[in-house]
Amino acid sequence: MTQRHSTYRVGSFNQLTRRVLTTKNGLPSDSATAICFDKKGVLYVGTEKGLSRLDGDSFNKIDIGVKDCKIEMIYCRDDNHIFVGAGKNIVEIKDGKKIKSSAFPNKITDMKVDEDGVTWILTERKLYRYPSGAEKADIEVPVPGNGSCLAVYKDNKVYVGTAGGGLHALVGKRWHWSELMEDMTGLVSNNVTCLYLDKVGNVWVGTDKGVCVYDDRSYWLDSTKAECLPSASITGMAVADNGDIYYSTTTGLIHQHNGNFSYYGYKRWLPSPNATAVAVAKNGNICVATDKGISLIESETMTLEQKAKHYFELAETYNVRKDGYVIGRTLEHEGVVSTEEGYVGTTDNDGLWTGLYLASLCFNYACTKDETVRAAAARSLRAMIKLTTITGKKGFVARAIRYADEPEYGTGARHEWHVTKDENGNEVEWLGETSSDEMVGHFYSYSCYYDLVANDEEKELISTTVKDILDHIIENNFRLVDVDGLPTTWANWNPDMLNNDHKWIFEKGTNSLEMLSFLKIGEHIVGDPKYTDIFNTLAGQNHYAMNAMQYKIPDGHLLHIDDNLCFTVIYPLMKYTEDPFLRSTFAMGLAHHWRDERVERNPMFNAVYGALTGEKCDLDEIVDELVDYPMDMVMWPLYNSYRPDLKWNTEPVELGMIPQLYEPVSAHERRITNNDSNRFVPDSGAEDVAKKLFEDPDKPSSTIMYPGTGDDKGMVLNVGTNFMHPYWFARYHGLIED
Repeated sequence: MTQRHSTYRVGSFNQLTRRVLTTKNGLPSDSATAICFDKKGVLYVGTEKGLSRLDGDSFNKIDIGVKDCKIEMIYCRDDNHIFVGAGKNIVEIKDGKKIKSSAFPNKITDMKVDEDGVTWILTERKLYRYPSGAEKADIEVPVPGNGSCLAVYKDNKVYVGTAGGGLHALVGKRWHWSELMEDMTGLVSNNVTCLYLDKVGNVWVGTDKGVCVYDDRSYWLDSTKAECLPSASITGMAVADNGDIYYSTTTGLIHQHNGNFSYYGYKRWLPSPNATAVAVAKNGNICVATDKGISLIESETMTLEQKAKHYFELAETYNVRKDGYVIGRTLEHEGVVSTEEGYVGTTDNDGLWTGLYLASLCFNYACTKDETVRAAAARSLRAMIKLTTITGKKGFVARAIRYADEPEYGTGARHEWHVTKDENGNEVEWLGETSSDEMVGHFYSYSCYYDLVANDEEKELISTTVKDILDHIIENNFRLVDVDGLPTTWANWNPDMLNNDHKWIFEKGTNSLEMLSFLKIGEHIVGDPKYTDIFNTLAGQNHYAMNAMQYKIPDGHLLHIDDNLCFTVIYPLMKYTEDPFLRSTFAMGLAHHWRDERVERNPMFNAVYGALTGEKCDLDEIVDELVDYPMDMVMWPLYNSYRPDLKWNTEPVELGMIPQLYEPVSAHERRITNNDSNRFVPDSGAEDVAKKLFEDPDKPSSTIMYPGTGDDKGMVLNVGTNFMHPYWFARYHGLIED
């Protein structure tokens, strides 16, 4: 095999995490109105009921002499003095204590110090200028409309934004306001919310209809002329030392970097979509104020291996059930992850998901020889094998096992749940009607463990298990037959049905691929030549090899279960196939499948294609996905459909399905999905937010703008397999290096 891909060497990167802080952490009110980092990185937060400073994980309220007053603005001067606008008072604070207070006729809205050292204070009705070192204002200029925000440069270059009255520039020997209005200039809205003057004199104007840039003369840009400018309803703007811009909006946080946008929204990143202000610290930490508390987005330098260790420790702490099944954890309270509450339940596919987790541990151990990982893998291997013995029918595998003292015991389709006792005399029930998904999880994980981890005793155990399952399938005419004597619905690899019954047309290629893979695994692990003979018969006489040449039926990226199964089983199939031409035949199907799935940017699919073919496999996409993958595994509600950058595919509507995207959003922006789920639907569980945002009949229809109405409500902690599996797989195969 000629290797055309290179090895991607990944260094340390900045990983973002977030903490949500509310009145439970000492904030005077959850309605945060103004925020500021001082020069030492200390965070000050203004709320509807006063000012506080963050110390560690809790806030200390600062006495500013005005009880429970709404904080309108916070400004940090170069000498690290903090200035707070509280109603009609501006309060000066040093080291967390009030040192001075000044009263004004109107409410304070903004304050800035220009490059000449001149201090400017804006109220709703007037602008005040204080020369450097002066205690009193030397000039007071009335503001047309309600002054909302201020930007200053040098040489008395000043701009004031107003709430509904447009943008105003201070001009002339006899100072007056030059009014820049929406109907007369390139200003996108008269409701100006924030301003920034850059070093070349351009004015960045945030409004309720997006951002526009003004060159101080007659040239304007907005999102209709420059895609790099957001069109959201802007509530605040912060510029980092590296030139990145952060915008707080009524739909979340937008990060503008290197000409790109990243979105940090409800509810993975922010407690509410209604962000009211944003601030960025020298160290890169970001704080976003909302009407339901603040979100502190912090940056930590780490490697991919350190990130993989995080997911492993998280899963081992919270996601392991009895025996070693590794499944999502049901939480008792939204987002509260604790061993003291919640539970790890069962699914219809415990064997598949535990098997994929087990496979990730096998590749991990192969790379690191970490005995803690080996112990976890050995435990989950035994759990998988227990699924094959608990049914009492040789070779027939249960979907899941539940113990009598577990929360969900006794629920579900009772005709498929069977009560028995395990080898230790414990009362358990096991779920039948086992599918092909389960078999993929079992055969794949057994092959990984056998090759990468197993000792002689474990190899013998795996060999016996694989033989029992495979012989059951073969003896039952390539079906799984349940304890009731009936073939299960989906576990069908029968050549006559796959080739000649059109009701199996969509499973024909996938199930042919699965059966060939199972036989190759049996040949490799058990060594029985009958598996070779059956493989050759199915591959040739029953044209399973031909079926596999283009096993994927393009489905418009609507159905994803078989994608996961095919990329999983083709790995051992091609790994164990020695005949080069036959292997090349299977590669035809893999290449066709990968080209169809390439737009998904799935790191596991890309890594499997690269490892098996040696061809270019979008290594940069693998790394980008892994770097961008969120650290938080809680299944939060997510809402992206409001975004103007999304490209919608409405063809699924013709099939009675919801619209979806042509390309998935970035990993940190979308819901956490297994590889059998739809990455092209950008929302889940945020119907309430969507309805509030799009109740205006002039805005896009609700059918298109919030299709994702899943049940993600912050009540499940998922497993990080979708990071660990592709990461360690790619590491093992030399696709990436830490």
